Amino acid sequence: MTRSRLGRSMPAVKHQRAAMRSRPRSSGSCAKRWVATTSSLVPTRRGPMTDRAHIEQLWSLDGKHAVVTGVSTGSIGEGIARTLAAAGAKVVVTDIRDNGLSAIANDIGGTAVVADLTKEDETNWVIASGPAVDVLVNNAGSYFDVGPILKQSPDSWRRAMDNNITTCYNASRAAARRMVDAGKGGSIINISSVDGLLPCMGTGYDTAKAAVIQFTRSLAVDLAPHYIRVNNIAPGAVMVETLRKMQTGELPPLWPSETEPTGLMNPITKIRSANIPLGRRGTPDDIGNAVLFLASEMSSYVTGVTLPVDGGWLLI
Repeated sequence: MTRSRLGRSMPAVKHQRAAMRSRPRSSGSCAKRWVATTSSLVPTRRGPMTDRAHIEQLWSLDGKHAVVTGVSTGSIGEGIARTLAAAGAKVVVTDIRDNGLSAIANDIGGTAVVADLTKEDETNWVIASGPAVDVLVNNAGSYFDVGPILKQSPDSWRRAMDNNITTCYNASRAAARRMVDAGKGGSIINISSVDGLLPCMGTGYDTAKAAVIQFTRSLAVDLAPHYIRVNNIAPGAVMVETLRKMQTGELPPLWPSETEPTGLMNPITKIRSANIPLGRRGTPDDIGNAVLFLASEMSSYVTGVTLPVDGGWLLI
């Protein structure tokens, strides 16, 4: 007797599967194109996963060259740069001005470059300043153009886009060219924000950060044939130097109002930040640790994802 499953005989199912296996794939198949292009770059296991030396090798960035944008004293960029350097990478750090940039570079044995990454020529110069680019971290951005749309100007909208998404585009395009020419693959890591997943800081800033998330997905598809992985980190409430200075009055508030005189956040964001499930704000090192995972071979099969690093902030 022939057994059946969901009304179909088993011989019929086997015949159908055999026909599918023998069917030629289209030459334009994404799956076929990716495998054919990247097979020589797929990392091979050098030992059992219980081998400590093997695990340490997967985390290591020895011999790698990284570029980290948006680096200044007490910033997320500083935490990222220090973490990558500690993992063995040679790091080029850059920002639009030298707010501790040179000191950080000297401390980690890296190179400091002052440049405006909203400008293509300056961005190309930064990316070309090192011997290679294995890892690019697009951390440059600005959250000074925030607030409700009726209190914003067209200029503040343009600044939000230029500082938060145009910088990612310029640097990624320049770095991708070098990575493709080198033929070794690479990792591009964007830094957006939880504000790109939920409305937090106003129309301009939130929209720009949401654009970074979609840019990550699209770029991941574009560059996958070259084994260049593209991922994104969405930090939550991180206590950086700029926010500390706002709290102490050294810098003007972002969002002043009667209910939030310090202007650090809108009322909804204030509730979330006061009730982070893990009970604390993040640190630049928290973001640096997540970047290391995405920069290293530990994430060799990860691309196109957005990883919130927020202590559970999005759960509220």
